[in-house]
Amino acid sequence: MNYKAYCCLPFLLLAGCKVQLNSDEKDAKFDYQFNLGAQGWQAGFADYPADNADIYQLDAGIKTLPAGFSGTGFMLSGHNRSDDLFMFIKRRISGLEPSTRYQASVKVTLLSHSGAGCVGIGGAPGESVYLHFGYADIEPKQQGYTLNVPKGNQSQDGAQSKVMGDIAVADIPCDGSRYKTKSLSSAPAKNLTLTTDSSGSIWFFIGTDSGYEGKTTLFYQGIELVLTPAL
Repeated sequence: MNYKAYCCLPFLLLAGCKVQLNSDEKDAKFDYQFNLGAQGWQAGFADYPADNADIYQLDAGIKTLPAGFSGTGFMLSGHNRSDDLFMFIKRRISGLEPSTRYQASVKVTLLSHSGAGCVGIGGAPGESVYLHFGYADIEPKQQGYTLNVPKGNQSQDGAQSKVMGDIAVADIPCDGSRYKTKSLSSAPAKNLTLTTDSSGSIWFFIGTDSGYEGKTTLFYQGIELVLTPAL
């Protein structure tokens, strides 16, 4: 069966992208733009002691973009006192073929205030904060101290997660006072291979695994997700 995802009416956009049968498309395509709201995406945090969360200054949600930008984004913020904080957003995708193998690729657009080539506590504020793209057949969430899905660690891929790059952006100051747009796309070698459940659903998560021990605040602007039936 062939699919094409579309979001062309405001009320559909607020509810999330829909999957539409399309005879000339093999891929299932989903486009989420966070100036239209969360669209079913939820925030999560892992790799920190939940009983001492206050010192991590965790915050998340649809927020107005910083100065110089208009609209809203999905903001994630935290002070990485554990030297390993994972901040992520997650969503269950439905409407796919049941019990079917797919390859998944993604493009993520975000605003980062982490300049390239800067020095930070424990690691660079940009190059030591790694963006992961992963999947799960259960809801990804913190279980004990860590994520309940094998996501890897910082620059290392996991069994169900691939590293897309880091959040460093050129030509902004190292004091974190200015934001700049950055887009990252999964390379073909970093695409995920997964199998949907019996209802045709799968969870995805996108987040940053940090070796920088300071505070990071990101604004996700958009996620473009493509699922191709695997041969």
